[in-house]
Amino acid sequence: MKKRVLVVGANGFIGYNLVNELISNEIPVTALIKINTDTTNLKKIGCYNIIRTNNFEDPTVLRTLSLSQPNFIVNCAWEKNKDLGLQFENTQNLLSLLKLAKKINSNHFINLGSYLEYGIYKDNINEESFTTPISEFGKLKLAHSNLLFEIAKSFNLKACHLRLSNVYSLYKPENLVFHNLIKLINGGSNSIEPINIKKTDFIFVSDVCRAIIAIMKSNAEGIFNIGSGEAYPIETLIKMIIQQLNSSFIPEFKKNKQAKDYFLNINKIYRNTGWKPSISIWNGLSLIIQEEKFKNPNSYENFTSTIRSMYK
Repeated sequence: MKKRVLVVGANGFIGYNLVNELISNEIPVTALIKINTDTTNLKKIGCYNIIRTNNFEDPTVLRTLSLSQPNFIVNCAWEKNKDLGLQFENTQNLLSLLKLAKKINSNHFINLGSYLEYGIYKDNINEESFTTPISEFGKLKLAHSNLLFEIAKSFNLKACHLRLSNVYSLYKPENLVFHNLIKLINGGSNSIEPINIKKTDFIFVSDVCRAIIAIMKSNAEGIFNIGSGEAYPIETLIKMIIQQLNSSFIPEFKKNKQAKDYFLNINKIYRNTGWKPSISIWNGLSLIIQEEKFKNPNSYENFTSTIRSMYK
């Protein structure tokens, strides 16, 4: 696949990783970011085709993209704000991007959603499950999904809306329970707040990026779940972390009625594109553990054993 891809919000968590994955696959990519955004990290991974703008309908942006003619637009941008009124900036941005797609004759628009759109947590959520979001974020993402398909239909534009499970990487999100726990235990702490017992669906960010590329290659349309397809018990994962860190720490768990179990059924995307995740939560956590050990070796022996384990 050599068709150009426009990644909107390319400096964000998923956007940056997607740009990196596209470059690794030698797929031409244009990064669209806000004005005054630092481009250092993008340039480090070899992305120099960068457009800065706060206005997706800017004539200058339109002319530039009309020349490069990206076939695919992937909207990874999202302005975080607790004020619901200000959150509607995201809706305006979506509308502007869809207008932009039509004007530059892009063929395919991919938008990022969330498992929170389903609202009612349960095992084996598929794309046909009822959507009854509870959180404001989930409600707004669901509204964007409906808006996307209505406008894309009138624009004769292929569209995808991806409902992601809990996305993580070696470093983000920083408040992920596993990141905090690994740092504390590796640092010798024995003081950790009680942890909720639940089963959750986790997906490594690079798997999300590969799913997006698989969708582009297959020209798939519609709503797709992007997750691991399994619910992992938090309690079991934490015990695995403690074992790998050779710690004697005994965690305290608690039951919370608000902590619901869920996992996303990914049969639909597999049927349409052949994609399935390649990094299990076990492998993902092992990578995080090794990264933390490498950054903070407690001794020369610990540092040596960490390096050796990376080459086993």
